[in-house]
Amino acid sequence: MTEWKETALQDIAYVNPTESISNGTKAKKVPMELLEPFTKRVSGYQIEEYKGGVKFKNGDTIIARITPSLENGKTAFIDILEDDEIGFGSTEFIVLREKEGLSDKNFLYYLALSPDFRETAILSMTGSSGRQRVQTDVVKEHLFNIPSLPEQRAIASILSSLDDKIDLLHRQNKTLEEMAEALYDARFEDKDLNNRVSDLIELQNGYAFKSKDFQDYGENRVLKIKNISGGIVDIQATDFVSDETVDSLDDNFSIHTGDILFAMTGAKIGKMGIIPKTDYHLWLNQRVGLFKEKYYGSRFLAYLHLKSDYGKDYIDNTATGSAQPNISGTGIEQCEFPAITEQKIIDYSKQLAPIYEKLIFNLGQAKKLEALRDTILPKLMSGEVKVEIDG
Repeated sequence: MTEWKETALQDIAYVNPTESISNGTKAKKVPMELLEPFTKRVSGYQIEEYKGGVKFKNGDTIIARITPSLENGKTAFIDILEDDEIGFGSTEFIVLREKEGLSDKNFLYYLALSPDFRETAILSMTGSSGRQRVQTDVVKEHLFNIPSLPEQRAIASILSSLDDKIDLLHRQNKTLEEMAEALYDARFEDKDLNNRVSDLIELQNGYAFKSKDFQDYGENRVLKIKNISGGIVDIQATDFVSDETVDSLDDNFSIHTGDILFAMTGAKIGKMGIIPKTDYHLWLNQRVGLFKEKYYGSRFLAYLHLKSDYGKDYIDNTATGSAQPNISGTGIEQCEFPAITEQKIIDYSKQLAPIYEKLIFNLGQAKKLEALRDTILPKLMSGEVKVEIDG
């Protein structure tokens, strides 16, 4: 263990370092929407002509500086570029880069996720409601407790090993979903559409909880549209209701491991998410749909169909309302589905079920690792938990 020192961020890291991309040059762009909350790696990039924005290299950390993206944990470590390649992103990012001999690139990423950094950034925000931005100079000049470089690397190694395992599970799930989509395409491509999604599932609408029902803690978690992201349902950052509130609810509003939720309103309309393995008591909020399968595995078949290009087009064309698009449970159930027999639906659903069960298991394992990482990160980054340094 070594002594920690109070150090200004700008003394150990380059903040928004200068790089050059000529206007009109095509380069890799990372838009804000491709950053998943509290996820180390970006989910992808776009190739666009550079017309402005912050620039970065591999090993840099990018941090959202605008509300609500900062509060939501949109921070990422860049590793999608080639050696010496320059990428770019929104002007609403802050970029951190290590200073050789003073800081470790992975440590800087976890520093950006630490409570001390996040609280400093959030408290520095100025601007009108809904468009507040971090004052970068305040963050640059803030004094953080920083360990020696060897200890930085030891801390980053522990946290990175967890993030690597989480990333592996998510990549396995991406492969599993691609396998399932390939099976779906092989079975149903170019078939007549004489059936309905209602042959696979019933759509359960959520319960209209009142604002006075919600509380800051409890055993009963309420899942809303905001919890659906990237094919997964976040069961951690939820609102809560009391036992008394749910005592009178029908069990149809209860959510369990493996359930699939569907966003029925707003910008996220059509987004679906899978519930990982959990023992939490979960409840369905209004304007969130829950797939009630008619046959073993048929909810996953419905998920694949509604996720297909045809399904997406159907949802876009069926949704009503311009400012706030909506789709009804009946509208979802009436989506046309390939003309196959009931027995074929049962058979194909059973074939897909093992893939789906592995997806659910992997999601549960990833959530456990994320919970462990989120528990130990503030302890390691504050020095509350000490690490052994090799050598």
